[in-house]
Parts: sequence; C-alpha cells; structure tokens
Amino acid sequence: MIVQTENGRYRLQQEYAQLPCAELDEWIWVSEPPPFGLTLSNEEFQADIRAALGSFKPDCVVLDPWNAAARDDKQRDYLETFDKIRTMLPTGESKPALVVIAHTRKPQPKEMRTGGTSLMHILSGSYVLTSVPRAIFVMLRGSDDETDDSVVFCNPKNSNGPLRSRSAWTRKAGLFEPVPNFDWSDFDRPPESRKTVTLEHIKQLFAESNEFELSDAARKLSVIADIGERSAYNALSRDKFAQHLRRSGKIIRFVP
Repeated sequence: MIVQTENGRYRLQQEYAQLPCAELDEWIWVSEPPPFGLTLSNEEFQADIRAALGSFKPDCVVLDPWNAAARDDKQRDYLETFDKIRTMLPTGESKPALVVIAHTRKPQPKEMRTGGTSLMHILSGSYVLTSVPRAIFVMLRGSDDETDDSVVFCNPKNSNGPLRSRSAWTRKAGLFEPVPNFDWSDFDRPPESRKTVTLEHIKQLFAESNEFELSDAARKLSVIADIGERSAYNALSRDKFAQHLRRSGKIIRFVP
C-alpha cells in the first residue's frame, strides 16, 4: 500500500495507463494526495490509515515522501515521526514492511555520487534517516543528460544480509528494465570530466555518409565524442536528436 502526496489522479493515471491495472488491483493500492498532507498526529488521519490497512492487509507499506511526514530535520522530530508511523501499523504476524521514500540533498561541487556506503550521507535531513532503517537503497541518474532515462540503483546499507551490487536500469512504461551494457566508466568519471554528445558530434558522424548500421554508427560516435559505446547507443536513441535521426531496422539515417 502506497501512501503518497507526490502525484494527483491525473499523474497516477499516466503512470499506470500502460500497466495491467485489472491484475494489479488485488495487489497494489495507491492513495491520492491527502487534502491536508501526511498529518500523522491527527486522530482522524490515523483512523483512516488503520482502516485501509485492516481492509487491504498489505505486506509492504510505502510512505512517499518522508519530508511530508517529518516537519523538521531535527533528530527528535525524526524519531517521533517513526514512532507515529509504527503506532499505525499492525503488529505480530500481520506487521508489514515499511518503506520510506526520501529525497537527496543538493550535490556539492565536484561531489562523486557513483556508489559505496557514502551514498547514505546524501539523504536530506537528520542522520536518523540512515540509522533507523535496516536497509537503504539509493537511486541516481544514469547521466547528466536530461534526455537520458537511465538510473543507477545502489544499496549502501543492508543490516540483515549482504549488500547488493549497483545496477543500471531504464524507465519504460511505468516499469524498470535492466541496461545490459551500461557504460560504468563514463558514470564513474568526475562530474567535470563527463562527456555530452552534441548535435555537432552527430553531424561529424554523418559527414561522409548519411546512413550507417547502428552498430557502426555507435562505434564511430564513441570515438568522435570520446565516450563508451553504450553511451553512444543511448545518444543515438534519445529524443534529443529525434528530428535528425531515423531508424529502420538496424539502419540509422541522418536528416539535415
């Protein structure tokens, strides 16, 4: 059961439109934003949440986002917020897992965000947000290109088991699909040295011929732009260059 304040009905409809919702209704409940937010101290709000929990009996409850529940960044406020949440959840064998969605703070200049336990410290707010949970997962952008929909999923803390290796995914139709050949070398570069593919790179690629096989185009572009081949494939498939690139099977063409 997802209790959230981030998305209204229209956005939720967009998110779930391409999913088999008739099959999901029995398994997933998503709230629309409560009119007064996540008022965990309000008795009527608590009663509504308990009634929904008793009706649906979820195995997992997701609270999204944390800063809508915790009104301050102080340690005491965070601990009190966790206590309020716990009092609303069933106990014993019916006790669900609790997932909290929290925002990260703004990056510092030249700050590396590529993996490791240090990622716990980029969460916005008190250290309580990293000390209370048994496991922490951090989702990062796959690149600085605003048209790239890839993300990197990291696991800097797992108190009840082994840490999971970081992995790359792309967002597709409301779900995530693995990226098989993600360019980790480019991802691990310092922010100031990361490369961005420009239209000039694309024009240089097609300077001698207006079409290539996609594999050849990616290989040539990786040399021109000094990027990995996976990043080149991503660049050739992005909406950023859609008005100039046309795909037909394994052939890609340039349109001036």
